[in-house]
Amino acid sequence: MQELNLSVFEMINATSDTALWLIDWGRFLSWWPQLIAVCGLLIFILGKNDDIAGGILPVLATIGVATGLNHTLAWAYPLVSPVDIHIGYSWMQGASLGQWMGPYPIFLSTLTLSCMIWFRNYLFCGCLCCLVIANAWGVILVGNYFPSQFLLGMVIGASGTLLVVLCVHGQRKLRDYVTSSENTLSTMS
Repeated sequence: MQELNLSVFEMINATSDTALWLIDWGRFLSWWPQLIAVCGLLIFILGKNDDIAGGILPVLATIGVATGLNHTLAWAYPLVSPVDIHIGYSWMQGASLGQWMGPYPIFLSTLTLSCMIWFRNYLFCGCLCCLVIANAWGVILVGNYFPSQFLLGMVIGASGTLLVVLCVHGQRKLRDYVTSSENTLSTMS
């Protein structure tokens, strides 16, 4: 598995022979898809006239839970970037890579999955999936992450999404049970 991870990284990672315009695109794609996704999400939410609290709050909770899981996993299993072990080329030396969310790239994949579940607008989610793929290619091209780290970030995001879905679903079931019990008691008296 490690051999596959390294071979995919070496295949995608830019070298000194790579065209500068391609490296510039890699830098662009490792930063801008996240901004585009957030702006697109805000436009989508503001354009939607029905229940905003039912959609935005679970999405924000999902990103918060995934961030917490990311930090917990990073505490248990520290991130080793390609630069740390001197593999490949890093074209973004010294850049802050959004470490406040944790060391693994979770934001776009978590946002995409939570929007698929809570908004069910497949055109918007399809655009987000394209941004996730472009962002993954960009961060590997400029040497920030290994492909397995990006996949692990997607698993962390999916786990955070699953936790929030289970909590919201359980909360709705509990609320339905309580209100049905109150209705039963009121009809008995």
